[in-house]
Amino acid sequence: MTDANTVPESDVTVGMMVYLTASGGIGGRIRQRVEDFVVNEVYADRFTSEGRYQLIKVTKTDTETHHMARDLSRRLQISQRRISWAGTKDKRAVTTQRMSIDSIQLAEPVSFGTVVAEPIGRSDRPVSLGDLDGNDFAITVRAVEGPQNDVTSAVGGVVEETRNAHGLPNFFGIQRFGTIRPVNHVVGRALVDGDLERAVMTYIGKPFPDEPDDVKAVRQSVAETYDFKEALKRMPVRLRYERAMLNHLAKYPNDFDGALGVLSTNLQKLFVHAFQSFLFNRMLSSRLERGFPLAVGFDGDRVWAPDRGRVRTVVPKNVHEVNQSLAAGTASVQMPVPGYDTELSDGVIGQIERDVLASAGVDLDAFKIESCPRLASKGVMRNVLLPVDIRFDVAPDELSEDRVKVELRFSLPKGGYATTVLREVMKTRLG
Repeated sequence: MTDANTVPESDVTVGMMVYLTASGGIGGRIRQRVEDFVVNEVYADRFTSEGRYQLIKVTKTDTETHHMARDLSRRLQISQRRISWAGTKDKRAVTTQRMSIDSIQLAEPVSFGTVVAEPIGRSDRPVSLGDLDGNDFAITVRAVEGPQNDVTSAVGGVVEETRNAHGLPNFFGIQRFGTIRPVNHVVGRALVDGDLERAVMTYIGKPFPDEPDDVKAVRQSVAETYDFKEALKRMPVRLRYERAMLNHLAKYPNDFDGALGVLSTNLQKLFVHAFQSFLFNRMLSSRLERGFPLAVGFDGDRVWAPDRGRVRTVVPKNVHEVNQSLAAGTASVQMPVPGYDTELSDGVIGQIERDVLASAGVDLDAFKIESCPRLASKGVMRNVLLPVDIRFDVAPDELSEDRVKVELRFSLPKGGYATTVLREVMKTRLG
């Protein structure tokens, strides 16, 4: 079993400083087979017999969402801009998701490679993020050491603690920052600081331990020499974003704004959002470290109450009423994913938020990003608690002699990360 008091450096780097559960972790490995990670989107159906948009159910195996959409558009001989979806899914997984295609009629499924796109109805508007209710997961953790009974007891302990806490911390998972190379929030920090050169050079020139040696070498070289032409020759073709930036810098060595601009606006904004996500993770970690449970409202907390259609601030005169709503599951505590329009909380909770921002040296007005206004971000509120009911089975692992596997099944609302569940069960670096 792995220690609940030792958080991997990879988690700490992105602001996840603590575990909620005290039970020991099982270690193990994920994604040893593509079929070990299965994700199915959950929707409230809204089919019609008519409508401008063709709805399709896409099942793909070991295929990245954007690449799949590109290949589907080529197969149908249409612009990729006519294809919409609610969320990007993991590549190394078996995933099922809903998409819409503008102004087309499909009578039969379309198949290519490991992708099957089935027509399921029509709609008068395209699929968007707001349509997604959540995701169902079936994940197998393999190569777990220890007697089967001990592993069963360890997972059962995490499940019981999770139920007692009414869920897990709603951290932004490692995918938000980059699984192999968690650099997105570091680039975002540079952008918020108004340092475009540092942002670009961090993205193309900061090596990480898990990268291949040839990639680490070229990153290190360009960081030291600023020889963009040589780096472009050596940077692997598969790293197309780095190559696009290097290609621009090889022609215009001092135009770091232009180098950033070769990326899509959505990708540029992702960097800023990753830094905001890092700050949220730090705030949530600090809340837990200071002993404030996530399903209880405290002085200064802001609580989203759907029945009232507004956010309420917890004060002494309403704390009992608010906590009754939280216990009933009809309200949820929120903390800010900070931006220039964020109103920090009051009381002890507000002090946690201010302490995190102060320790990071961040002023909220910096998110206006005056050096690059197109990337300005006003911030949002996010639930601190991720409700989850974990079911599991433990059995011998057919891929590893004398090891066991743990099959986990759970559902998460949109915006929730499966890695939040896995990190509590495994308590080790995910991989």
